[in-house]
Amino acid sequence: MSMERNGARPLAARLWRRNGLIWVALMLLLLLTLALAYVPMGPLSPATGVGIAAIKAVLVVLLFMELNNAMPLIRLAALSGLFFLAALFLLTLADVLSRLA
Repeated sequence: MSMERNGARPLAARLWRRNGLIWVALMLLLLLTLALAYVPMGPLSPATGVGIAAIKAVLVVLLFMELNNAMPLIRLAALSGLFFLAALFLLTLADVLSRLA
């Protein structure tokens, strides 16, 4: 039993360290987003916000959800979720644009 516990301890420590570093990176990106919200950049401001949000999403998807090591069916499920989310955004945009005309 002690062999099992000793082998699990370094694994847990490595996992906590890895997730802690990812969390710190996400918090730094959050602070960067907050700081850039008060910088007047004109039309570039939303683009930088979306870019930082994309970086945060990639960190969450690849490192927390571990989709880079996942089975192909799980990757397909995640991709289908993104597809349907894009379809919902597209339909919402079509409705908004039809009301403007």
